[in-house]
Amino acid sequence: MTDSTMPHDSAASGAASTGPAAPEGPGTAEGDVTASATPEAVTDSPASPASPASPASPAPTMPAASDRAPGDDAGPGPGENPWTAPGATVPGPVEPPSAEELAARRTRRRKAALRWGAAVVVCALAGTGSALAVTAPERTDLPGLATESDGRYTFPALVLPPLPSGKPVPRENKSRHAADLRYLLLPAPQEAGGSLAPVVFPTPTPPPTGSPTGGPTGTPAAASPTTSAAPPPSTASTPPATAPLADWVTCDAVAAEQKDPVAVRSLLLESACRAATVREWTATDGTRTQIRLLAFGSSAAAWDVYRELRDGDQKDPGSRTTPMEGWDTVFGVAVETRGTPATTAGTALSARLAYLSAGDLVGVVTMTNPGGVPAEAFRQVVTLQSDLLA
Repeated sequence: MTDSTMPHDSAASGAASTGPAAPEGPGTAEGDVTASATPEAVTDSPASPASPASPASPAPTMPAASDRAPGDDAGPGPGENPWTAPGATVPGPVEPPSAEELAARRTRRRKAALRWGAAVVVCALAGTGSALAVTAPERTDLPGLATESDGRYTFPALVLPPLPSGKPVPRENKSRHAADLRYLLLPAPQEAGGSLAPVVFPTPTPPPTGSPTGGPTGTPAAASPTTSAAPPPSTASTPPATAPLADWVTCDAVAAEQKDPVAVRSLLLESACRAATVREWTATDGTRTQIRLLAFGSSAAAWDVYRELRDGDQKDPGSRTTPMEGWDTVFGVAVETRGTPATTAGTALSARLAYLSAGDLVGVVTMTNPGGVPAEAFRQVVTLQSDLLA
């Protein structure tokens, strides 16, 4: 009895020691397999009945979109677009445009291109016309852009006269002037009826031999065939318009402005004045301008006359030396200026005088105006005349 009860007691004690079943897992399964593989467990313990297999749970089904409540956020149903808002109507497939619609689109595109092209052309034409309207006229002719006149005149472009045939080009410092003396005078400005066309000089002629005491020197000597250059064949039939000729005068005409004209005439005889010329004009502002040039045989003789005129007493007792601050100096030309005050206080000088010395030439510039000679006009005339003599 004792032997028959021993297996049962050991089985019971084994079951009691085992306790509740451990959860399924890799470690537990391996331990169970190892324990069951022992001989004692196979021979002594009875086989435990197999536990019934649990039935498989069915997969949860997603309710359709129509069956879900409006506030249900369970997610889209099968076959639904996840990016579609709940309750939104999904559009159907897009149909291709018809031939009529395609033709209408092309027509609209052509019209839009034509409208934009016409707008661009109109803007370009308007801009070009505006630019031409602003840049074509002179700046002084545009309203609000005109510069107030300071009294200066409008002269044509200065051109040096041609040299006689066989005469070399002078050096930078012209001690001798071989050109016609009359063409070395400054031309009349536009304000005095002068032309702004380029000056064209005729065939050069030698200066006449003048007498300081007078004589028939108003007519220049005839040009010799050896010193006159024939015009080019292309211009022989239709000669161009020539510059207006100045007048020949006697050399002692300049002595009338001096306080002692007899001493000036004597100096002109000693210095052998060869020729003299003059040009005069009256501008629209009432200023009368007179420019005279005297030619001598050498630079030393011309300088003696210039020094006598510069330092000698003038016929007008009110004449005095005027400053030349800020003037443009011309190389090779000496300038001395004088002025006579106006009778009315507060006005510019009524008379301005300038003596010029350039090599073998002496120049005298005289400008008078009872209302006052503009300082800028006087400075302009003297500077341009010096440029022609330099």
